[in-house]
Amino acid sequence: MNNLQGSAQTILDQLSAAQDLSIGAIYSAGQGDILAPGVMQTAIVTEQMRLDYNADVQGVIDATYYNAELLFQDNYVATMANLDTAVDNLVAATAVLMEVQAVANMAANADTVQEQMAVQAVLSNNDMTITAADVSNYNNALGAVQTYARDAGAFLAASRNTTMTGTVDAYAANSGTSLYGATVAYSATADIMNISATNVFGIGLQGLLGADTVTLADVYAAGYGS
Repeated sequence: MNNLQGSAQTILDQLSAAQDLSIGAIYSAGQGDILAPGVMQTAIVTEQMRLDYNADVQGVIDATYYNAELLFQDNYVATMANLDTAVDNLVAATAVLMEVQAVANMAANADTVQEQMAVQAVLSNNDMTITAADVSNYNNALGAVQTYARDAGAFLAASRNTTMTGTVDAYAANSGTSLYGATVAYSATADIMNISATNVFGIGLQGLLGADTVTLADVYAAGYGS
């Protein structure tokens, strides 16, 4: 892009010089002055200027400004935003179910008959049950965190996988298609990343992210360590 700006500016400088020289030439002619040979020719656009400019135009046309690495990174950023929302929803759903903690504490401390009857009275006079909707909201939020965290990790891992980015870039180049606006989806069960670019091509890259999968123990360890 810098080359194109430079070669275009070179021609623009010549055009600007021609305007200034033309005004000067008109004035000189009106005064009876004679232009020295080659005065106006200092503002010519040379063949090399034309070739340089056209080559730089073609260079921009042929260049890849949005590649597979950026595509995966953009999907990672968008999915992380969804993950933040999912975590907020999970926190809210968890807060509703945390009423169970108060009940558990009362039950744990109810050792005597009088204490047990006191707990009974509290539960009788206050609705401390949990609804199916409460549990559904919690479980759905939990599933959303699972999905978005998994996909975000997959997209970031894919952006760092040169085999994947190179393959997608090659498909895009061979089909003359920009990856900007392409869609990406990951299936963890099949370990396959599907990429579709408009209606030109769609590819699935399978078995390339298995090494990046973390287990339940890994996730627990990361949670305790953070």
